[in-house]
Amino acid sequence: MHTPSRTGYALSALAAIVWASTAPGLSYLIARYGIPGITLALWRDLLIAVVCTAGLLIFRPTLLRIGGSAIGQLALTGIVSIGIYHALWLWSVTLNGAAIAVVLIYTYPAFVALGAWMLFREPITKAHMAALALALAGCALVVRAYDPMVLRISWLGAVVGLLTALTHTVYVLMGQRNAPSISPWTTLAYTMTFGSLTLAALALAADWLTQAERSYLWTIEAPEAWAILAIIAIGPTLGGYALFTQSLRYIPGKVAGLISVIEAPVATLIAVTVLGERLELQQIAGMGMILVAVVLPRLASRARQPAPLTA
Repeated sequence: MHTPSRTGYALSALAAIVWASTAPGLSYLIARYGIPGITLALWRDLLIAVVCTAGLLIFRPTLLRIGGSAIGQLALTGIVSIGIYHALWLWSVTLNGAAIAVVLIYTYPAFVALGAWMLFREPITKAHMAALALALAGCALVVRAYDPMVLRISWLGAVVGLLTALTHTVYVLMGQRNAPSISPWTTLAYTMTFGSLTLAALALAADWLTQAERSYLWTIEAPEAWAILAIIAIGPTLGGYALFTQSLRYIPGKVAGLISVIEAPVATLIAVTVLGERLELQQIAGMGMILVAVVLPRLASRARQPAPLTA
C-alpha cells in the first residue's frame, strides 16, 4: 500500500474510533440532565465553530480567506450536512430507535460511492459493492437489529433515516472535492458556523411550534453539563471531523466512508466496557464482518495487480 493511501486509511479509521465516544457522552447528558437533543447539537457545533475560527484567526488567518464561491459551497455544506443532518439524525433516533437509526445512517457509504461515480467518474467495483453490503449487514448485527424489540420502523422513519445518510453524503463528497485546496480546519470553521446557525433557526422554530415555556436555546443549566458537552465537542467530535476531513486528502470519499463504519463496533465495545452492556455472539460476528468489509476492496485491488516479472 502506498504511503498516501496508508495515511488516509489510518486517519479515517482513527476518526471513526474517536467519533465512537460521542454517542455515549451525548446519551448520558440527555438521560442525566434531560437536555433536548437539538440543544446539545446546537451548542456542540457552535463550540466547534468558535474554537476553529478563533484558532485560525490567531494562528493562520490567511486560511479563512478562500473566496466568495468557496465560502458559498461551504455554507451550503454546513446548512445541509451539519445543521439539517444533525436535526434529521435526532428525528431518526426518535422515530426508529437508536439501533435502526444507526443502520440507516450507515447506508451513506453506498450513496457516497454512487455520488463519486456520478460526479468524479470513479468506478464502483464488485469488491466495493460486496464490501458495502457486508458492512451494512455487519452493522445491523452489531446494533442488534435482529431483535424484534429493536426492529421497529415506519415508512416515515425509513425516509428520515435515509435522509440522514443523504445529507451526510454531501459532506463527504464536498470534502473530497475541496480537500486539495481548502484546509480541513477552514472547512470545519465555515461548515460548523453555518450548521450551528441552521440549528439555532430550527430551535427557534421548535419554540414557536410547541409554545415551549423555555426556549430550546437555553435548556442547559448545570455547570457540569456544560463542561461535559465542551469536552465532547472539542474532543471526540472536533477530532473525528478533523481526522476524517484530512483523510479525504489521501483517499477517495467512498473508501473513507466505508472505513468509518467501524465506528459502530467501537461504540458498542465502549458501551460494553463503560456501561456494562452484554455482548452477544451475533454482535461479535457483525464486528468481524465490518472488519472484513473495510479491507476487502484493498485486498481485491492487490489481487488484480499483475504479478512481477521474473527472470
